Amino acid sequence: MEGHSTSRTGRNRLRLWAAGTWLILALPVTAAAQKDVFVDAFIALHSALPGTYGDEGPQIAAEFARLEAAITAWDRSAAAAEADLKKRAASKGEFALHYVDSQRIAAALDAMTDAIAAEPSRASLYLFQGQLLDAVGRTADASAAFSRARQLDPEDPVAAYLVATRSASDAVDLQPLIATLMGAVDRRRAMPPRPFADLTLIRDMSAKTPEFSPAAYVDAFTAFGARRFRNAIDGYRNAIARDPLITDPAAQSKDLLDGVAALRARNGDAAVARLEAVVKSWPTSSESHRVLGIVYRAVGRLSESIEQFETAVRLRPDDERARVAWGSALAEAGRHEDAERELRATIRTLPASGDARWLLADLLDRQSRGTEANALLEEAASLPVVAGRVHLLLRIAEVAQAYRRDVDGVVSLLSQMVRLIPNEANGHKDLGLAYYRAGRDDEAAIELLLMALLGKEDGEALGALGQIHFSAGRLDRAETALRRAVALDPTLAQARYVLARTLQRLGRHMDALEQLAAYEKLRVQVFDEQRRKFESESRAISVPVQ
Repeated sequence: MEGHSTSRTGRNRLRLWAAGTWLILALPVTAAAQKDVFVDAFIALHSALPGTYGDEGPQIAAEFARLEAAITAWDRSAAAAEADLKKRAASKGEFALHYVDSQRIAAALDAMTDAIAAEPSRASLYLFQGQLLDAVGRTADASAAFSRARQLDPEDPVAAYLVATRSASDAVDLQPLIATLMGAVDRRRAMPPRPFADLTLIRDMSAKTPEFSPAAYVDAFTAFGARRFRNAIDGYRNAIARDPLITDPAAQSKDLLDGVAALRARNGDAAVARLEAVVKSWPTSSESHRVLGIVYRAVGRLSESIEQFETAVRLRPDDERARVAWGSALAEAGRHEDAERELRATIRTLPASGDARWLLADLLDRQSRGTEANALLEEAASLPVVAGRVHLLLRIAEVAQAYRRDVDGVVSLLSQMVRLIPNEANGHKDLGLAYYRAGRDDEAAIELLLMALLGKEDGEALGALGQIHFSAGRLDRAETALRRAVALDPTLAQARYVLARTLQRLGRHMDALEQLAAYEKLRVQVFDEQRRKFESESRAISVPVQ
């Protein structure tokens, strides 16, 4: 997390919401600062929960205490900020932004209703209202708000995009919406750097892999995700009271803490000696065996590590950390059947274990059992994910494409992804290309044009957009997109071919022949590369005759 610098304070004073219009509102910074402390404490708590080394118990207790204090301070400062807004008779729009900053979406919606009543012709208010409604699942009302925003500002590309992608009717005419987006690209209409409202506390892209809730903490994480923070605090307190990282006497022993300190200092011999002493002193402690398993694994004694994890699970069958470590170590040792058996047992014992499903799905995928892997990943997607859900959805889409050729399923998954990260151009590119491969050209154009408006240029995407324009008879636009595509990536053979056809239809036959010649040259190069690869692979697998 960033520190609370002067520049950050300045950014908290000016918040940008909705597309096309800037709502520049002076927000109280105290409440926002207290929210940041709350988020920092939550991230630190979550980082400690996996118990990677085994000495994280004190950190978990400390970060929970900080989280509990932070929610109290945040509530207090938010109430003071609201009182200040009332005292100075602030606008309803300012109240709405304050409530969003406080994660009180229902109150924000009420304030937006009042704001719209005061300024019924302001398109940006409807856009913001629609995004709030969309976030709470009121899709029909959100669609109506987006439609109203478009009526008031027909040239706003974000309003056009939201109408296209959030319409309550499947019969919506996409052509005028595409025209609006193309016009915005032509005019290079300036857009805010993050034109869509971001209502989340934790940015999903902050994690490189899915960060699942530990099974024992799933109630707390579920409440947190639903913005029921006081319920989440109660859930954390209850889970911590049963967590072996804190309650197991061996976990707080000096020898264990010293052994883990030695491991962190890369002193493997000392770590082993200390943890072996802990196991002798606390033979019935699941944590002593789990942490010794961690140490053995770190110093390359994998088989002994597996034995310690197995003992830890036998002593405490509901310990997700020990179970997942056991399955992971078995997989590392090449004992795939045993790893699968234990990971499936973990899922049966702890149905809320996302980590066990993620690990088992990877194991099955490496054995070319993609259908089974995909089923596990889809189950994992229904569990609380703190951050990195985008990576989970992308993984499901990747497996679905590779094993089931499920084009519509891939589109659905990538649509979910884009809703999570609407301000990320690469997400719109992935979804646009998925639509294109599915033959859904209008929807592809919507996503690829928005990608361009978000400042992303990509040869592959421009090549697809050029083909879409060509198929729709928009030849001038096709030429522009395709020429830019081959300028960015001269090896795009298909883009060269479609550009040649476009130029031919435009009556520019010499230019068309030039592009066709470039296409043929690339096609021959690709064929030669494939032939050489095939011959090389054939030689590698051939068996000489004795």
